[in-house]
Amino acid sequence: MEIEEIRLYRVELPVADKAKSAYSMSGSTVATPNSVVVEVVCDDGTVGYGEACMATPQAQSAQDGTVRAALAMLAPAILGLDPLRLGQVRAAMDATVDGQQEAKAVLDVACWDLAGKILDQPVVDLLGGRRMDDVTTYHVVGIGTPEEAAATADRLQAEGLSRLQLKAGGRPVHEDVAAIHAVADVLRPGTDLAVDTNRGWSTGEAIAVSEACAGIPMSMEQPCATEQELRAVKGHLRHPLVVDESASDLPTIARMVSSGLADGFGLKISRLGGLTPMRAVRDLCMAARVPMSADDAWGGDVIGAACVALGATLTPRFSRGAWLSHPYHQVHYDEANGPRIVNGYVTLPDGGPGLGLQIPDGHFGEPEATYRR
Repeated sequence: MEIEEIRLYRVELPVADKAKSAYSMSGSTVATPNSVVVEVVCDDGTVGYGEACMATPQAQSAQDGTVRAALAMLAPAILGLDPLRLGQVRAAMDATVDGQQEAKAVLDVACWDLAGKILDQPVVDLLGGRRMDDVTTYHVVGIGTPEEAAATADRLQAEGLSRLQLKAGGRPVHEDVAAIHAVADVLRPGTDLAVDTNRGWSTGEAIAVSEACAGIPMSMEQPCATEQELRAVKGHLRHPLVVDESASDLPTIARMVSSGLADGFGLKISRLGGLTPMRAVRDLCMAARVPMSADDAWGGDVIGAACVALGATLTPRFSRGAWLSHPYHQVHYDEANGPRIVNGYVTLPDGGPGLGLQIPDGHFGEPEATYRR
């Protein structure tokens, strides 16, 4: 079995209702991101799908253009390889381009989808097997007034969400503190609250907010920009510290685990380079009993299905969930099986082997680029 052809597509994922669904965070708002989707085709015609979506500069260093430029070099490098030999595919990509993990992730996910289809197995089983059928998820409460944040949090809980992520940062901290207290006032028993600034606070601001909200049960996700700053504030925080943007690779994550810096992680498949490195990070976190999520920055059914597949293999006690951007763009590549949130949970797609999706031929139109052996 060999990779014969790779097709590259640009897929728009516009926010469905900007008045109600705009995704705002410290320093940016998601509007109409372009998702990078690939079809990796084997010599027997089997197709595997991969995807990455660089929704906003806040989430990662890569951007839409850099991912496409990197794929122009990476795609030809894996033509003729066996997609079942994931280590060989990874080595070929690493030998071709240094870094560019988001672009490598697109092809890595496609090879996992291919492997599942070739072996007639779901990706979740290839990753070690599910520990849960319905994967918990969380929903973002964007930056707004305290009243807006509280109303959104109350509505989401009424819809079955028991995990909320309140965005903060990029404004005077007293406004963030007011929003946190307003959301805390409407939290129901069993609801988990994380306050995520996407690197938006200084060290002094992070400490001040934690002190001002000392009585509120919550975690603080990536309050400061760098690992050095996170280490500087760690001993002063009154809340668990969750690392997101700074959790960039396995050695960094291992250092954060062993040093006790991270009380949990918000992990992105694309940032780490795909399901292959994400599996290694999962094994480390589960062995160390450090909670983690299985997320991505944005994207449609393909990367969503990959997140849910990995998320289903987590030990439930140490799962922070698997996030989907679908509530914001309402786009499905597979209307029947595309992952969606129901009562705060996401069920694994059940459309067949691989990622469990049945995407119609020609769904993405004409490819933007094609690479053939």
